[in-house]
Amino acid sequence: MIPALPTAQVRAAIAADDWALAGTLLAEHDAAVAAACAGPGFEQAPREAWQDLLDAQRALAGEIRTGRDEAARALDKLGQDKRGARAWQQALA
Repeated sequence: MIPALPTAQVRAAIAADDWALAGTLLAEHDAAVAAACAGPGFEQAPREAWQDLLDAQRALAGEIRTGRDEAARALDKLGQDKRGARAWQQALA
């Protein structure tokens, strides 16, 4: 049996900027996949379904990476804006 990818839960974690939860969900799924691959009958399972799952898992990991990178850029910009505002405040004081 192929474990279901928790796409909705991972995307909800991404939307909430909960990167730890998103990573944990994906890691738990990865462990379930590894267990399924070690189980009986894996050799007879349709390869295409597993490949589709792998592609979907990679895409979801990419969404996590992209979201985390965007959040990091936004935080960096906020820091730059704060430093600029502080400089203006000091110049006007």
